[in-house]
Amino acid sequence: MTDNAPIHDGTDWRGSDFSEARSWVLPLDVTMASEILRATEQALAAGLQYWEVTRDSFPIPQCEPTLRHALEALETGRGFTVLSGFPVDRLSADEARIAYAGVCSYFGNPIVQNGAAERMVDVRDIGREYSHRSRGYSGTALLPFHTDGTKGEAEMLHYTGLLCLETAAEGGLSAIASATTVYNEVITRRPELMPVLKRGYHHHRQGDHPADHSPISAERIPVFSFSNGLLHCRFNRNNMEWAGREGVALNDLERDALSFVDEIVAGPDTPLSMDLRKGDLQIINNFTILHSRSEYIDAPDRKRHLLRLWLNNPEARRDGHKLVELFAAPESRFSDRAWRDA
Repeated sequence: MTDNAPIHDGTDWRGSDFSEARSWVLPLDVTMASEILRATEQALAAGLQYWEVTRDSFPIPQCEPTLRHALEALETGRGFTVLSGFPVDRLSADEARIAYAGVCSYFGNPIVQNGAAERMVDVRDIGREYSHRSRGYSGTALLPFHTDGTKGEAEMLHYTGLLCLETAAEGGLSAIASATTVYNEVITRRPELMPVLKRGYHHHRQGDHPADHSPISAERIPVFSFSNGLLHCRFNRNNMEWAGREGVALNDLERDALSFVDEIVAGPDTPLSMDLRKGDLQIINNFTILHSRSEYIDAPDRKRHLLRLWLNNPEARRDGHKLVELFAAPESRFSDRAWRDA
């Protein structure tokens, strides 16, 4: 792929391209759901924890053709997939974690997501305000469009998975947008901003760093970069601006570039909104898809709850362009042993 030329492939799409509601969903039928339940029972009987589950220990041959189709969509297609019909109503909380990890093992390996060394996190309201010291998945506030994993993970994040256990009483809509479409719009409408976006920004690590290390990424992280001829996107405006306030202040052109990206993803035909239902499993390619979530309200008898996995696929076409090297020094990255407990 030639730099500064528009990209026209499967990752180049707009929300307006999907005229039929939930046309992107791949259903898991009754046979597949039963197979997932049996594999979960086998994994529990073997004494496995969710992070120990692998494809070999979680055989679901009836599901495999659908999962291969989903993986193709992530790697060579539009960059996202939704599997519906996950049997969450027939699983306890612990069983759901095993089943979720088992299905996702067909896409990649779960990686550590934070300084507490968690490989699976609960996305639900625990009363934390979204800020430079707290992650957005712990509250109800609007989460603007962003990509995940910009604070120093030990392994490269390729896919973000979300399993919906319960929906909110009101709000909590998921929305995604194509990073390729954003790239093409910048090239076409504001090409003078592309060098700024390719140079990148420092990112704030939101408290997920050792006390004796800087909360700011060691290097600039490009919003757009290429590796193996493929576009990679890393974008989180809040982290960039928080880093600017505590490190090197952003100049007018850098702020203008961020605002233009926000303008594109908020355009009337750019994003695709998804009303994730109970039992929906959404997986996105973290290099080609930006995602957001609307503000939501819980009720006493209905509280939004999702499980999130960050997945590393050693065979992914997008290798990350060694972006992990820019986030943090090796000794301050996330690992199996939480440095907070060391």
